[in-house]
Amino acid sequence: MNRKVFNITDPGRVIPAALFVMTVLWSVSAVFAAGTIEQGAVKQEKIRHKISVKNSPFLQKGWMVWLKEGRPGIRNTASREVRLFGAVVRRNKIYETGVLKKPVDAIVVKGTSKKNNPINVPKETYAHYIHDMEATAYDPSPESNSVEWAGITALGWRTRYGIAAVDPKVIALRSLIYVDGYGFAWTGDVGGDIKGKRIDLCYNTTSEALKWGRRKVRVYVLGTKPWDYYRAKKNKADGVSSKPAAR
Repeated sequence: MNRKVFNITDPGRVIPAALFVMTVLWSVSAVFAAGTIEQGAVKQEKIRHKISVKNSPFLQKGWMVWLKEGRPGIRNTASREVRLFGAVVRRNKIYETGVLKKPVDAIVVKGTSKKNNPINVPKETYAHYIHDMEATAYDPSPESNSVEWAGITALGWRTRYGIAAVDPKVIALRSLIYVDGYGFAWTGDVGGDIKGKRIDLCYNTTSEALKWGRRKVRVYVLGTKPWDYYRAKKNKADGVSSKPAAR
């Protein structure tokens, strides 16, 4: 049986080969055209928040305290999308609204001191509770405390810089706090006059305590986990899904 062998280099076969290629390309184009959809879409677009940095000489360099959580803003956008088999291959924004929700800037304190922190604290912490309080100062001497409590706190800790006396009904004992103008402290002491929104900050010497005097301060109760961690934990306890609802 004779078989006809086709040689693609044969000039007589150029036209059929070209027709074959054109047919394949047309078929592929038809498939892509069938799977291509152009449609309009309206979506919410997040506006990135800024981070405000405050340098503090009361913190060791490299340590950070996040005082305020940042939140993105929101605006609506209208776009024209081209989808190929369900996947977006091109999106052109054709309109956007004004700001519907303004972004909230985050605030972080960064340490600049070359000295070590007076107490051991994590390198990165987050403020979860904020109190505006009246702050006084004391020192380990018997003049600031009774002879019985000189040099020792109500928890049995050594009285020194980095210890604060608080009302446990307002701030729990053994809490890590950050105080504007003072730095880190552990709430390890109480006092007869320290009630409500009062706090007593310990210094190592009487002269330092007298220099502090009495002033209004903002006190941040710190944690080592970011805000999202506790939000997700609360949602789980409340039975709320952290996943966005399906549209």
